[in-house]
This record gives sequence, structure tokens and C-alpha cells, in this order.
Amino acid sequence: MRTRLTMRAAWALCLHSLARGIGRMRRLRREAMSRSSREARRGNVATAAALPALFIVGL
Repeated sequence: MRTRLTMRAAWALCLHSLARGIGRMRRLRREAMSRSSREARRGNVATAAALPALFIVGL
């Protein structure tokens, strides 16, 4: 919810590139969490733990 409000505020202030960047970060976070849950279901616990950690370090 906060991300969406931030994106809308950035768009309203004509900071279009910032709004797009926030959207990209949101999609990347969702993708990383999806991949890690998929790996955990397969039994690859080490990979499932490493994906969110790598995402956080990348920020």
C-alpha cells in the first residue's frame, strides 16, 4: 500500500522515472519471493534462504 502511494505521489510530482523505478523494485521483490517459495517447496532450503538475502544485499 505504501509503495503504491509513493508511486502515485512521485507521478503527481512529475517524477516519472522515480515512479517507474519504484514499480520495478516492487516487481523484483515479488519475483524474488516467488522464486524462494518455489525453491522451498522443492526442498532446496539453502537456495530458498539465499534468494531473499541476495535481494536485500543488492538494495
